[in-house]
Parts: sequence; C-alpha cells; structure tokens
Amino acid sequence: MPELKVIQGRLSKYYDHFGDYYFHSCKATATRLMGVVALKITWKGKERPRDLFYQVIHLDYSEYGYDEYLEFECIPGTKTYAEKKEDMNHSWRHFVSVMGGEVVHITPDAMLRLIESAMPLAGEDVDREYDTDENVQFRRYATVRLEMMRDALSREGITSDTCTVRQAVAAVSPDRLGTCETINYFIMRVIDHDFDAAQFLSAMDREELETCQLADPGIQTLIRSSIKRSDNKTDPPADGFSHPYRVRITTLGRDGYYHSSFVIYLNDDYRAKNAKVSQIEIGTMLKLSEYESAIQVIQKEYISVFEVPDNLLNGFDGNLIDPLRDVDPTAVPNGWLFTIYKRDNSHVNKAEYHLDDDVYGYALLTIPGQLILMSHDINNITALDNATHFSFYGPNMHVAGKYLLDKTPVFHTVCHTPGVLFEDLVEPKND
Repeated sequence: MPELKVIQGRLSKYYDHFGDYYFHSCKATATRLMGVVALKITWKGKERPRDLFYQVIHLDYSEYGYDEYLEFECIPGTKTYAEKKEDMNHSWRHFVSVMGGEVVHITPDAMLRLIESAMPLAGEDVDREYDTDENVQFRRYATVRLEMMRDALSREGITSDTCTVRQAVAAVSPDRLGTCETINYFIMRVIDHDFDAAQFLSAMDREELETCQLADPGIQTLIRSSIKRSDNKTDPPADGFSHPYRVRITTLGRDGYYHSSFVIYLNDDYRAKNAKVSQIEIGTMLKLSEYESAIQVIQKEYISVFEVPDNLLNGFDGNLIDPLRDVDPTAVPNGWLFTIYKRDNSHVNKAEYHLDDDVYGYALLTIPGQLILMSHDINNITALDNATHFSFYGPNMHVAGKYLLDKTPVFHTVCHTPGVLFEDLVEPKND
C-alpha cells in the first residue's frame, strides 16, 4: 500500500512558503550583548521578484530561545498587500525602538548561526521561571517554521558552517565598547547564563565563566551596578598588567534579590579593539531581605498628573503627543501604559548603571481619566510636560498636580490598582 502524505495548502500555517521564494537580505539589531536580537529577513519571489515574504523574529538567549516569530507574505496587487506591509513595518519598528540598538545588515550564515544558537533554548525540557501551554505551542510552531527556512537555505547552498558562534555574536554587537560597557555587559551575560556572549567579552576559559560564583543563584537580572577604578597595588592582577575595577551589583533572581561585591580585571590589549575580562575575584555575595532590596532598587519618581475630560478618553490617541508617537500602549489593571524608551543603550556605559535607565519616561492613561507622566529624570519629565501642554490635547487638559517621590515610589502601584486616582495615594510635594 503506497505511503500517504498530507500536502499543506497555501493558507495553512505549515505551508512551505520558502519553496516559492529565495533569500534576499537580513537586518538585525546590534543588541546581542543585551541577550536579545531582533531579525527582519526578506525573501523575494522566484517567479515574481516583486512578491515579498518577511520574517520578523525576536531571539532570546536566556530561557526562551525565541519570544516572537511572525511572517508576512506581501504580494503587490492583492487586497491585503498594504495592510500586511504596514503590520510588518509596525512589528519591526516596535522591536527596534524597545531594544535601542543600531540596525545592521548581516550575512545569511551569521543569521543562521544566531537562530541555531537560540533553538536549544526553545526546547520543552528547558527550566523556565514562567511558561504557559500557549507559549509551548508557539515555540513548537516557530521551530517547525525555522527548520523549513533552514532547509530552504541549505538548498541554496547557505549554511552556518562558515560562521562561528563568536563571529555571529560580533556581527550583532557594537564595534567599540567603553570600559563600563564591557564590565556591565559581561556581568549581565554571566548572571543570565548566556555564556556564549560572556565568552565574547572575556579572555577567561568557558569553564571559569560557567562556574563563576555570580551565576550560582541561577538566571538573574542586573538591577544596578557601581564601578570604581582600583589600582594594581591594591588589587594585583594575576597576569601582572590587567586593570582592576571594584564593582558592586544588585541582581534579581527567582528567589529574591542579591548584593555582590567583587574585583573585575580588564586586559586592555593594544592590539585588540576592545578590552577583555581576564579575571574576576568575588568578595561577597549576599541575599537581601525585602527591606534591603527596596533600598537598593529605589529611584526618584518625577510625576505630573493631567485630568482628561470624559469626551477625550474614548479614542485617545497617543500619536497626538509627540513623545508617544509610535509607542504601543500596554493594558494594565488601571488603564493603558505607554513606555517611552531611549534611542540607544548609552546608559550601559556608565559607572552607575540602573536597569530602568533605558526608559525615557512613562505615560499612564487611567480608567478614572488621568494622564500620569513619570520619569526618573527631571529633564525628561519637563520635556514630557511641555510636549503634552503643546499637543492636540493640551488645551483640553489641566494639570492636577506635580510630585517628587524619593522614598516611597507609587507609580507601579497606580498602574496595578484598578480605578485608583493618583491623589488617593500621595500628597503633592509642589505645584
């Protein structure tokens, strides 16, 4: 009896579109040292080169392998062409704006190596802090599609064999790194158990990285760090010439916050573009109490509250306030949150680093009808205020209060308390 085979129709999500197209190009965010990379892959029709097929992918090198996988078939002359093209551009703009990195063109072998390095993390046996059946099904689907893509590229003679993991990391990393960037990125990658990227920044053996005490609590997030230059007499390096830096960090793991202090050494080889971490000596590593962790992560909140008339609530369009243009709101229990990211990751190259420093500011449109602006920087809140005053909505909204909260931040509480008014939680510090 002949073997039966299911032929997937063109509308099926398992149809092999890659057989109808050939690879054209790939753009990527140069954000590998942050532990994530976004890719936009373009394919052109074999019979009609104006027909385009796009993949927009968000790769995660910590726990999930890939967080997003989208496809868009854009065929000129069809009813859905303009809509699909706009959806694709919108998705890509979103990833670029959130990540803050430069967009670069990469070769197909580097693209494949980046994808293949993420694939094992998408497996169902990976230990994750949070997961759902829906996410499991998504990763299965994305894996099938990426395997189809890899087979199609192989038929074109394109494989990852000509690109090493280190070369792939380099392709989506900044060409030049400052001292604080190297140290902060290295710490981020080690505590995130992303040892491929950590090794790119280091002259240490991989085994030393994997057994580093900083990685012992499991996957963590760098909340803040403080870096100070030491000297070779106070902290003599093992190789006799590397430069020592004293570092204090606060990290968040699955079971709480940790505070660590250590000396990190940079081998500033004049023949290399960037210094490499040559040695790390751990001093202390302590788990923090809730009170201690709150002190470590607290930041000033500069807040302005505008009253929004009922007739403006329905159909409120953030694009009419300049800093909110092209910012997608996220639903929270008390309304819709706009997160405005900075355009680059320059905050990583600071001796005093804080996780939230990549955010320019926030705008929360609440259920009771308030637009609440918040930033940790006084210059940024001033700019957000002015933009709101001079926006389309400005003449119809009035300022209900301005606040400086430096001991008990409440913005997160306002976002997650349905129906609450801001003034119910705080007293104004100034008008």
